[in-house]
Amino acid sequence: MAQLLFLNERSYGPGHIAIPVAQESLATFVDVLLQIKKLLPRVSLISSESLSHLRLGNGYSVASWLNSGAANRERGRVLLSLANQAPFRVVNDLYDDPDPGVTVHRYGDEIVEGIGLANLYGGVPISLDIEDRWRVSTLSLNVQQLVEDEERAWIIEMPHAASVQHVHNHQQWLLTLRKREVANADDLYERRAELFPFLAFTPSVKANLEVLQHPAFGQVVHYLCQLDDAVNVWDPRKTTQPKYPPHTTNESASRKELCYLPDIECGRDYFTWHGRYTPGAGRIHFKLEYEPKRVVLGYIGKKLGT
Repeated sequence: MAQLLFLNERSYGPGHIAIPVAQESLATFVDVLLQIKKLLPRVSLISSESLSHLRLGNGYSVASWLNSGAANRERGRVLLSLANQAPFRVVNDLYDDPDPGVTVHRYGDEIVEGIGLANLYGGVPISLDIEDRWRVSTLSLNVQQLVEDEERAWIIEMPHAASVQHVHNHQQWLLTLRKREVANADDLYERRAELFPFLAFTPSVKANLEVLQHPAFGQVVHYLCQLDDAVNVWDPRKTTQPKYPPHTTNESASRKELCYLPDIECGRDYFTWHGRYTPGAGRIHFKLEYEPKRVVLGYIGKKLGT
């Protein structure tokens, strides 16, 4: 699967943009794509509209730029050869909807759909650098989510690129995304220690992974990446548990016995913590251990008891 890049729709209009500014911004945008492709050879750019129809501000189009002397030959080839898909909803058709409920991402007071999708799909958000507010390598986003009549809100720090320097800043993160590309369940299980050093798998989880279909498999991989990262940065001396990925909850007392599952070596234990994935009511059940510091996965599949 190609690594998904999401173009921030708020970064190119509306409003008046001087043609020289638009030309320079598009050149920088292509340079950013070139630098990312050096680290992630297989990418697909998801945008609110196709690049061939995209306009900066109230008028200057990418097509005009490509036909002018401002677009040098190499940059033009890069842009035309890029796998570009639009509008944003196409990503739901291709990879299904990873949103476990209704989730809204805001940067300041504005809803940012493209950047929000990058967060939900584990993609890379990129912007044109026309405005100062997008010339930053990290975005602080306000996230609101409604799941099963429960409303939650939190803040995340999202890696972001609007310049070549930003790509350099995130090089290790981008290389980690590349390393975590997996072909199938067998590939994931064989490389699990390399991919997820802070996760342990009970024997039954291998069979759970093998029956996952696209796009659920990709969403499970994304969640496991987030979960492993959370345990990695967790300090048990300071907090009793990691800062789990969004849409992670503990099972209710009335359903606790459903989570009494086979453990790694022998016996059974309670795996009451769980994340969600779609389509359907997908669950990833796990328990936390302190020594060694790790999460043990006990079940991946449809909601227990259904």
